[in-house]
Amino acid sequence: MTDIKTIGVLAYHRCSESDTIIPWEILTGVAVYLKNTTGEQLDVKLVALDEGSIEMQMGARVEPHAVLKNGDLYDVLYVPGGNGSGEATKDERVLDTIRHHYVNGKFIGSNCVGVGILQRAGVLGNTPVTCSPPITRRLKEEGANVVEPRRMWLGAPDQRIWTTAGASSINAGTVAMVNYLFGEEIGREMSMWFDTLGAVGADLFKNDGPEYYAYPEAEAALQDATADVLLPPLR
Repeated sequence: MTDIKTIGVLAYHRCSESDTIIPWEILTGVAVYLKNTTGEQLDVKLVALDEGSIEMQMGARVEPHAVLKNGDLYDVLYVPGGNGSGEATKDERVLDTIRHHYVNGKFIGSNCVGVGILQRAGVLGNTPVTCSPPITRRLKEEGANVVEPRRMWLGAPDQRIWTTAGASSINAGTVAMVNYLFGEEIGREMSMWFDTLGAVGADLFKNDGPEYYAYPEAEAALQDATADVLLPPLR
């Protein structure tokens, strides 16, 4: 994929620190690499819908670089997960932001339970996706195409969607997305910057990540305990 000049990582109330900052850091690494090697400018920002700092799920506060205004578009919009994802699915401004980007041909990335926000925004359709266990069952009940066995990440380039599973996959899933968006030279470079290649190997340069080992009983218990908060039932 070419002509990517801007990337927005959406920060919302009680988004996850790791889900948000790790993708932002790796994507910012791409910007640094491009500037140092080719002089090309890639603008990577944490973006929010309101002025002021964002309190993340564990209490850290971040100051977004920009506030999204009506009509703003980034070439890539990244939607992280976190304990605030359930509330985000009820915020029409969040959902409209995702829809606005998607209908205008932009690329959408997400991780963990943030994939549920994409589902509620109506952009997934039958796109194959992966996510973290707490929302898997509910996504399937709503008709989302959650693949089994679960993958660490799953790119669907034709649909302009990239999903990454839970916390253990965010580093590798983001580097794999970089590999697709910017090419293998930069993908390999980021895999060394962020110590990813040794952990994942050649799968890092594929659009579908390694399979997770399944723990059905533990995953079902986690869904029972947390799905209503992270992806509230539709009324």
